[in-house]
Amino acid sequence: MQFTQKSASTRRLIRATTTVVALAAAATGTAFAATASPAAAAGRGWSTVESCTSAAGSVSYQPGLTSTVRPESSVLSATLAGCASTYSGAVPGTGLLTAFLSGSSSTAAVSQRGNFTLNWPAASGLNPSNGSFSLTGPDATGRYTASGSITSGAYTGAWLGTTFVATGVNAGADGSVAHPVTMQQVTNTAALLVRRNTW
Repeated sequence: MQFTQKSASTRRLIRATTTVVALAAAATGTAFAATASPAAAAGRGWSTVESCTSAAGSVSYQPGLTSTVRPESSVLSATLAGCASTYSGAVPGTGLLTAFLSGSSSTAAVSQRGNFTLNWPAASGLNPSNGSFSLTGPDATGRYTASGSITSGAYTGAWLGTTFVATGVNAGADGSVAHPVTMQQVTNTAALLVRRNTW
């Protein structure tokens, strides 16, 4: 009888210990998830929901880019074409991406941030997407990164982005104070993607 009581106590102790270990493991897993890089965690669940193969237009700068870094305001305007939805397929017509930005920039390093509105092709039936936006570059290959986070409208909570290359500037611009770059013609080097976290 005494042996049976000890066995019952031992079983209870084992069950209690197992529970504590399981709870500790769960807590450790939660802590790891909380401290892991959000980008790394989110990367596993991001999927493209909309894309446009063409994004071309211009970026205007005021007072204009020179070789010296100084405050600039800019407006990016790009016509979108070749758009397609993951859900409904190809969408005819064109859309328009417009971003109003500001920051300290020069001909060698553009760093502009602000807000954007993306008016999708009418045939898509989508409301405009709005949110925060940044334009930075050029990198070693001459590409500018344009990306943003959608905070309202179609695909709220999604990320959008593409890369641009400058194909021309305003006539006579050489980056001097007398002849600053007040306009860059740009065209995309990668499809504009809208990606949403489905994790």
